[in-house]
Amino acid sequence: MKAQLYRAAISNTPYPLLFLFSLLLSYLPLPAQTAEKDTTLERLKIRTSFAKSYFGIDAFSTTGGTTQYATQGGLNSVNFSGTTSPRILLGGTHFWGYADFYIAIPVAKLGNRVPKELQNISYTEGVETGFRVFPMPIQEGKLRPFVGMSLKGISFAQISNEPNKTYKTVPSVAKIKFPFQAGLVYARPKVLFQAGINYQKNTDYLYPISRTEYGNLKLSPWSFNIGLSYWINTNGGLASKGGERYMKTGVRKLNAKNRLNCWYFGIGPSSSFEFSKSEYVKEKYPFLKQSSPGTLMPDIAAGRYIHKADMNVGVSYRKLRYGSNGYDVKLNYERSSYTFEMYKFLGDYHGFVPYVGPTLAYEALAFTDTDGGNVQTFKAKKLALGVIFGWDIRITHAETWLLRTNLRYTPNLHLKAEGKKVMFDQLEFNFIQFVWFVGRNKALKG
Repeated sequence: MKAQLYRAAISNTPYPLLFLFSLLLSYLPLPAQTAEKDTTLERLKIRTSFAKSYFGIDAFSTTGGTTQYATQGGLNSVNFSGTTSPRILLGGTHFWGYADFYIAIPVAKLGNRVPKELQNISYTEGVETGFRVFPMPIQEGKLRPFVGMSLKGISFAQISNEPNKTYKTVPSVAKIKFPFQAGLVYARPKVLFQAGINYQKNTDYLYPISRTEYGNLKLSPWSFNIGLSYWINTNGGLASKGGERYMKTGVRKLNAKNRLNCWYFGIGPSSSFEFSKSEYVKEKYPFLKQSSPGTLMPDIAAGRYIHKADMNVGVSYRKLRYGSNGYDVKLNYERSSYTFEMYKFLGDYHGFVPYVGPTLAYEALAFTDTDGGNVQTFKAKKLALGVIFGWDIRITHAETWLLRTNLRYTPNLHLKAEGKKVMFDQLEFNFIQFVWFVGRNKALKG
């Protein structure tokens, strides 16, 4: 019965990643513990081994699929092969090796063989953000299995061999997907070796071979990856008598110099993912409605940490530019978000410090519709309420810097174009943000 309930929850929830993450937490005993109290040597070893960072490379391979193209006699089908993409890996093992959170950034695409029936073909799987769960924790010298799930964008486009085509661009079928994965990890003292297989349900689509005609597109649900990463515990040196003294004296020094309350500055890469379709696009350009525009942008934040309340009050700035195009139509989206944020930390679980809070943003939105030589631009400026949530990896309140993960969502953010909604309510996911506490380093040295 319990397994049936879990399967039902995964299939029905619109946020399967969040469900699986909450399931992981339900199996781990994580009593809240403050940094000041967590300073005995044995507890320090637990605290500093909670998370380890890694960076590396892998090779990600797709396995092709089948598409259709137009001929004088109708539609014909053709197979296309997969490609291999080298990717940069950034991530961290958490919960003492029971979980892995990561982001994989493709840097190239190799082995793209175009069928002779088509002029060109492009199948791309974009930036991937995901997590893996290990039934047995990662340990040096041990081979460990994992299961997991990720969030990524995929994109497919093709160009036919029509001799008299009048268009300059073709549309993409672009979707946000949640592939399941399984694999193995082998750990050495500073290196992780990882290999996995990925499976994606529901890979049948319709590809617009003109503004009004569609062909069947079937992508293979299987993909594979293999890679290695440099694995390091940046806080491992604190798990010692010297580290215990450093934490205790560090907190006292900062308290004496009023630096437990302090300003902070943060920066990191953030991905955006489309949450809902634009009414304007669905009605005016149905051949573009399968496009899911998103982008990768810098996330800049600054604010004040209030120690007694254990909360942050600050601002952030993100500028998003993205678009879609096809058959001489080009749609450009631009969003500048100046956001006031206030969020409360919800306990300290041996260095894992989750938080949540409201946001109020001044949003400058712009949408440009170019259809051949006809160009229309629509703009709006508005205030919008949203939510921010995530977690810090915080070993001690005497930190001079730390790593933060945050997610932002602004519901129903849109502007009106010809009386119809153009949506800007994207989910923003900043997996690794470097946060620097201003003045603490100087205070600790003094």
